This record gives sequence, C-alpha cells and structure tokens, in this order.
Amino acid sequence: MDITAVTFPDCLPSILNDIATSCFVSVDFELSGVVFKPNGPQPRPQTVQERYVEAKAAAERYQILQVGLTTCHEDKENATYTLNPYNINLSPITQHEMDVNRDWTFGSRSMEFLLANHFSIDYMCSFGVRYLSREEEKLAIKRATEKCESRNVVQVANIKEDDHESLQFLETVRISINEWLAQGEKRRDWLNIPPPSSLQIIPGPIPTGLSSMQKWLIHHLISDEYPNLTSRGASTFVQIELRDPCNEQFTFDAKLKVKKERVRKHVGFRWIAEALVGGSLVELESDAFHPLMKIIEQPTFGIQQLADKVKNRLKENRPVLIGHNMFCDLLFFYRCFLGPLPDTLAEFQAIIHELFPMVADTKYIATHDCGSLNPMSSLEELNTTLAGIENPKIEIDPRFAKYKFRKSTHEAGYDSMLAAMAFIKLAGEIQRSPSQPTVKAQLHTTIPSLVAGIMAQPNNQFVPGSEFSNFFDVDTETIPTIQPARIARVDTSLANTGSERISRLINQGKLLPRLGDPFWDIYGNILRVFGTQERIVQLGKQVGKQVPEQEDLLLEI
Repeated sequence: MDITAVTFPDCLPSILNDIATSCFVSVDFELSGVVFKPNGPQPRPQTVQERYVEAKAAAERYQILQVGLTTCHEDKENATYTLNPYNINLSPITQHEMDVNRDWTFGSRSMEFLLANHFSIDYMCSFGVRYLSREEEKLAIKRATEKCESRNVVQVANIKEDDHESLQFLETVRISINEWLAQGEKRRDWLNIPPPSSLQIIPGPIPTGLSSMQKWLIHHLISDEYPNLTSRGASTFVQIELRDPCNEQFTFDAKLKVKKERVRKHVGFRWIAEALVGGSLVELESDAFHPLMKIIEQPTFGIQQLADKVKNRLKENRPVLIGHNMFCDLLFFYRCFLGPLPDTLAEFQAIIHELFPMVADTKYIATHDCGSLNPMSSLEELNTTLAGIENPKIEIDPRFAKYKFRKSTHEAGYDSMLAAMAFIKLAGEIQRSPSQPTVKAQLHTTIPSLVAGIMAQPNNQFVPGSEFSNFFDVDTETIPTIQPARIARVDTSLANTGSERISRLINQGKLLPRLGDPFWDIYGNILRVFGTQERIVQLGKQVGKQVPEQEDLLLEI
C-alpha cells in the first residue's frame, strides 16, 4: 500500500496500531546515496570499524527517500502469518514555517539505479510524507521560542536622513505617545495610532489607516525608545499599552504553545520511527487517532482511551525488527530520524541494541556458517530459492493488494515484504531440521539445505507473484481498516507462553520460534557485513569482543 502526504494523517493511527499488534516488523529503505568505491583491488579487507566509519559518512551526507514497512500478525490458532506491506515515499523538503533548512544530496550512481527502477523524484517531492528528525524538531522549537521572546529590535536611526516622510511620521507618533503618557492616571489604558474615531483630529502625517511599513516603524519606535510600553498590530492601526509582566508571560506562553503544536504537526513520519524504537508518543495528540476510531464498530471507549491503548501497547510490545543486509539501513535510520551517529562502532552497537532489543538479518540467517565464501544472497535470489516452502503459512492482507501479481523489486515496500517472507520461511526450515532445540551445538552445525541451494543456483529466474499469487482474491487497494479484536488482542508478541501446542507447532516449523529459543541465540542480533575481516557485527557487543561465527560459542544477546 502506497502512503502519500495526502493519506498519511488517516493511515498513521492504523500503522501505529499495526506495529503495536505485530509479532515482527520488517523494514527496507531506498537511499539517495551510498558509499562509493571505485573499481580496483583492495590491499586488504576492511575491519568492521573501518566499514562503520565509511558508512557513517554516507549516512551523514545522504538521506532515506523511501521506506518499506511490513507488519506481521501471527494467528496462533490457524498457524498463519498475515503481512501488511506499506510503501512510503519521504519528502526531503521541510515546511518553510518550521524555519529549518535541510540540505539533501544525491549520489549519481544511486539515482541512476533508482531511476532505472522507476523511482520518481517529482512524485517524491510532491506527494512524499514530510518529517522532522529529533534534532530538527528541537531546532524548530528553539527558533520559535526565540521569535516569541524577541522584541525585534531595529535601530530606527538607520532610516536615511533624506527620508523626510518616515522621519516626520515617527516624530508625530512620538509626540502622540508622549502626550498620552503625560496624562498620568487620567489617561486611557491604551493608545491607538491613529485614533479610533474619525471625529478626532488626526495629527500631522498620520493617515486614517496605516500601511505595513508604518506599522513596522511604530513597532520599532516602541522597541527602541519605550521599554515600558508594548505595541500590538491590528488591521489598520497599532495599539500601544503599558507593559504588564503577568499578561506578557501569559501571551508569550500562549504564542509558544501554538508554535510548538504547529511544529509537532510536522513531525510526520518520525512518529512511526518513534513507535519502532519505543520512543515517546506523548506529544502525538489524541485527535490524530480519529481515523482509527471511525472504523471501529461500536467502540466501548473514547478517543483518549484509544490513543492510550495504542501508545501503551507500543511501549509494552517491542516487535522483533527484520531486514535484509541491515547494517547500512540501521545507520541511515538512526541518522535520519533520531540523532548524530557515534564515532565508534561499539557505541553504535550498544545504541541500536537498546532501541531494538531483537534484530534478525535474513542475509545472515541465509549465509550462516558459509565459511570463507560469499554466497549469492540477494533478497530476490533468496525468495526464489524459498518459493517452494509452504510452512509456515503466509497470507497478504487483502487490503494490501499492490504486490499481488506485480514484481516491484527495489521498491522499499515490496522488498520489506520479501524480507518478511524470507524470515518466516527460513525460521520454519531451521526449526524443522533434525536437531534438538535445546542443544546449541547441534543447531549451530545444522545448515538448512536451502542455503546450499542459494549457493548452487546463480541464475535463478524470479517469476512475478510466484510466491504469493494465490494469497487473496481482490485486485484493489483501500485504506486499511482494523477490527476491534485486533486492538484488544492480548498475546501478539513472540513471547513464550508455555503452551505445549505452540511448542509442537514451532518444532514442526509451522510457527516462529519464541524469544528465548536457541534459534535467537544463533541468529538474533547479528548483522552480515561481507567484505570485512570479521564479516559480522553483533549488536550489544564491543568490537574487540566479537565472537567469530565459526566458533561454537553461545552469543550474548
């Protein structure tokens, strides 16, 4: 399903609820540039720290242009996994009123690749979902606060000496202000320039209605010469009053609140990023959940309760994050939405592990214990090899019909869906292997035959829709709806429930392994990084303590 700037406000609460009720979420990104390496022999393989520094520089220069997000819902009763793939173009343009400028850069090779795969820059700019990173939101609020606090001091003396009209106008206003102040307690609480009644004599060059330039002159005259006064512009006049610190603080707070609310309305896609990492959604207004409220039949709770249910669920249920070849994607995700990247890989490993307690890289799972070889393991090749695996059962939600018979390789939504399917099938095939799940050494050395198949099939041909052409019967897409039962569902994660039936289905490869299963000790929180000396990155571990993949050791998670 394509999400645009127009449909995003209506789809946001449903996406957040999909994440909150999913057992895992798979992601994929299309980028405006990547690390460029000229052709030629390399003296030695890089260390993963060197690769990190290189990828960090790319993430700081380029941006995410398109996000693929596929949520997966587990039906334990029917041993079925339902996928909801979203494709979201991001606009690199920030709203002018945010007072935040974003530089965006394209790598020529990346753009050549994207354009060859039908990516539209014009569509991205016109219909892409906008966003503010955490840094940009803080900067926008800081500048809004400064504007509220500023009295816009401008030296009126800078008016040219030969600008007699402006100087005469200012002198007349100055006389009017001084006469008003001289009245003492008898004066009115305010002075309007010009006076509100046409019956009053308009002094000198003051017209019955002020121009923008004349209002500007009055405001800055007050700012420069009358620190105990304040001015407020209206349609045709300016009202001057004595300063009231209490009233000014109230006015300042009210203005700042409006400006902050305006900034947060432009957070955009980052609400989804925050949902994925367990970030704060406190500032996401309850009113944003009205589109979700409308499609719930006979709700027994109000909009505030609905918003709280979804937000709390996002905090409680941290879905496993799935992707294919995730190392660079995680760097770009963090830099684009959350903050500056740390200088060292060790710090990055710790940060990502805290944000995503469990990550699974399908590239690593498919090439586990591949020795010194770099087997072919592209996402498309992997799914071609896995096409004949029937369990666990996978369905695509009928409301997400874009990819029914359409091959959309290198579109982020499509690739995130393929990564989800690959993970489910790989996990099922591994669980069916004839090993004791409690014996780590046996599981470690049991390599599924399908991985060998990947290495032996360099010319696999992909047939569009071949893996999932019979998953559903509709051809049209609609904005996703959601059933009340999904909101109220209690057990949606991969947590171990202790059920013997579920354990049996897991061992049969019909359900995904629960968290805590030896499967995750072997395949969880390890990213494949070919072309480096270590060839892997372990999340939550320091670089100097990387465990070589060949050693028969338990990995700390």
